[in-house]
Amino acid sequence: MIFTIEKRRFRQSGKLHETRSYYLRYRIGDMPVDKWKSLGVTDKQVADKKAHEFIQEREREAAGILEPQAVRDSAKKALTAHLDDYVADLAARGRNGRNGRGARLLASRIRVLLDECEWRVPCKVSADSFIAWRNRQTCSPRTLNHYLQGMISFLNWMEKVGRIKVNPLKNVAKADERGKQKRVRRAFTDEELRKMVAGSAERGIIYFTAARTGLRQEELKQLTWGDLHLDAEVPFVVVRDSVAKNKKEESVQLVPEIVEALASHRPPSPSPIDLVFPAGIPRALRVRKDAERNGIPYRDETGRYADFHALRYTWATFLQRNGVAQRFAMKLMRHSDIKLTAKVYTDEMQLPIYDAIKNLPRLDAVPGDTQIRAQNLGVDGQNGAHPVASNGRSQHAETLANKGDSRCLAEPVATCPLERVKGIEPSSQAWEALVIRFEFDLWTARRFHPAASTALGGDLAFETMCIRSYRGGTGVSPVAHN
Repeated sequence: MIFTIEKRRFRQSGKLHETRSYYLRYRIGDMPVDKWKSLGVTDKQVADKKAHEFIQEREREAAGILEPQAVRDSAKKALTAHLDDYVADLAARGRNGRNGRGARLLASRIRVLLDECEWRVPCKVSADSFIAWRNRQTCSPRTLNHYLQGMISFLNWMEKVGRIKVNPLKNVAKADERGKQKRVRRAFTDEELRKMVAGSAERGIIYFTAARTGLRQEELKQLTWGDLHLDAEVPFVVVRDSVAKNKKEESVQLVPEIVEALASHRPPSPSPIDLVFPAGIPRALRVRKDAERNGIPYRDETGRYADFHALRYTWATFLQRNGVAQRFAMKLMRHSDIKLTAKVYTDEMQLPIYDAIKNLPRLDAVPGDTQIRAQNLGVDGQNGAHPVASNGRSQHAETLANKGDSRCLAEPVATCPLERVKGIEPSSQAWEALVIRFEFDLWTARRFHPAASTALGGDLAFETMCIRSYRGGTGVSPVAHN
């Protein structure tokens, strides 16, 4: 450690000068270079005392006995002053939301906590006091989590800039929101949207645009004719980064019906900076009145709401219901996660789920032999199961074994229709698959019925009769019957 008390020297106009007050030159621990600190006194004994106090304080901070100076200074500063600095920093970094609305909402929630929890300075903030406040509230778990997240983000910022040593609320668990959501939205049906557009006067085009583009309320409010490209080969709308929720400029392609509707709504010679909806966007109460006037339940029997943001749900559900790929729907919705498109914004009650399952096979259905054979053997039919043999008697193919109650697919049946018909030359490939068994039976018949080897010059029909006679166990030659 380097520790010296001296006056600093400097040159001015080529002459060497010395400061009037004393400085401390020090290096503690792993500091790469020496540092200078003005002691602000001209008396060396006073300077020596102040220097020792300063070094002692730094050593205690390094050992963890004493909090850093910045933390100690912040501990004396009111939390409301820290909050003002936080909001200013959000604005400087462009993280205050659209028109600063997000930062104002965040600050209002934090001020409620500071007032109701009686948090005046940073050292008063604790997890126990927040949990006690949360237990007294009657609002929804989702709202309580918004308050918690806002305060955590504020304290995280204080920790990052060195105003507090640790965030006291970082380990507080969120309230369980499952099954306790007070506001769940649904999508408008096609008939409801048709009524809403037709029966809401000049507001109908606004509802229709929201339901066929997915633009949010604030994005529609600042939509200009310069953002719309209705006459392009592929019509699209540009959502500027200054109005987008995620601060990213994106293009959204438009379906033909909304292009036609907006073209009809367009004035003769609009300026690119003119608003598409100069009268503004309907607020929540106005949307509710329009819905009820047109016979649309603002809240259905399941407790789901049809508010203005439900028109964005309508767009996502419309895409899914009409077979648009989820990746395309995600792009049109401008989501960063496909789960948000598929699970949150798609109204599953409007999907044709029953149509997809109503024609599934029944458990009590008994399919025919042909159906079973087709299902088991596939496109190739019997060729995939029966062995194939050449005309040579010594070349035998091994028949597939079937065990238990399984249906015999390879072994020929004696009562096969082709075997019963007389005078028809078999030519199908299925008949050729029976050659092995037929040749074996023919050899047996000729051995035990000598007349079969000479009668009718080995006629096929006659030899078939011999086989049947042998199988039937009559022991009588077919020649005798003739």
